[in-house]
Amino acid sequence: MPNVFNIQNFSTGDGRGIRTTVFMGGCNLHCPWCHNPECFNNKEQVSLEDIMKKVLHDKDFYEASGGGVTISGGEPLLRFKEFIEIAEKVKEKGINLTVDTALTVKIPDFDKLTSLVDTFLVDLKTADSEKLKYVIGGNFETYIANVKELKKRNAEVIFRIPLIPDFNTDEKDIREIAKIINEFGFPASFHPFHRMGSSKYTKLGLNYLYKDVPLLKNGEVKAIKELYFSLGVKEAEV
Repeated sequence: MPNVFNIQNFSTGDGRGIRTTVFMGGCNLHCPWCHNPECFNNKEQVSLEDIMKKVLHDKDFYEASGGGVTISGGEPLLRFKEFIEIAEKVKEKGINLTVDTALTVKIPDFDKLTSLVDTFLVDLKTADSEKLKYVIGGNFETYIANVKELKKRNAEVIFRIPLIPDFNTDEKDIREIAKIINEFGFPASFHPFHRMGSSKYTKLGLNYLYKDVPLLKNGEVKAIKELYFSLGVKEAEV
């Protein structure tokens, strides 16, 4: 059975329209601002039957709003076989499928993946390979190779850029990230840092490293986005 730690109905922030988000356990990264720390040690397994019961509960809303199902995490593609099992059931019911992924894992079958997924929400946290490796724990070469494979297969990709103070919001970072976006020609969505998951760290007995990092002000977010737009980045319609 798939390792799933939450199923959230009526989600409006994980792709187009009204969606149900299935959160799969496990992640190969360790982002210090992570808002789903419960993914790391999740032991809960949920049957495909129970997953689909929750998914189908809101099918009318998907159809009315242009929504569907998003599989997120953690890193859902880390458990590729389990991900495919869920994806196949979702697509059997004619439901739009989105995956939210950091794309820093080896993908065993891109053809299978792209045949099932309608939209890829791909995190783009940094263009600095050293930051990706030592702060987050990802491999930049793997990431770029995976994006190239999606591009080759004409997949619909939206880069999701978390705006993290003191990590990727200065002009140098923005210009480097914009260069990657423009290289592939995909649109982007912007997600300012928040601390809404901080209470989870307390419950889990974990230290939240970003508890004292100030939130970006509205004017700062606006300026960051305007710089991206001036560099040719297009904002995604989600």
